[in-house]
Amino acid sequence: MLCDERHDARQFFRKRERIRARHEITKVFEAGKRWSMPGMRLHVLPTGGAENRAVFITMRKYGNAIARNRARRVVSECWRLLKANLSPGHDVIVFIYPGEDCMKARQAQMEQLVKRSGLTR
Repeated sequence: MLCDERHDARQFFRKRERIRARHEITKVFEAGKRWSMPGMRLHVLPTGGAENRAVFITMRKYGNAIARNRARRVVSECWRLLKANLSPGHDVIVFIYPGEDCMKARQAQMEQLVKRSGLTR
């Protein structure tokens, strides 16, 4: 039995929901619209696809590798929890600045940016 058969598919963050190619990331940075707030910036490019794709990037001066990886994991989990309420067909970059890497703080930032960007259904 496949994972998608056992669980609701919205609960996973699958590989096809990630932006992996450097040229695709550059395209979103250059052509997408952006919204920012202290701690996070969101770049959104409409693609017209069936799903949203996302990538989570920390700035270079974001502490050591452990801190950067934790920040990406926390923000990725926030995205995973929100993605069921988003309209499909967008490529999204979440640029993370140093700050409090607790779930509550990052979730509030993510919800506010998604609401401002108009990604909610």
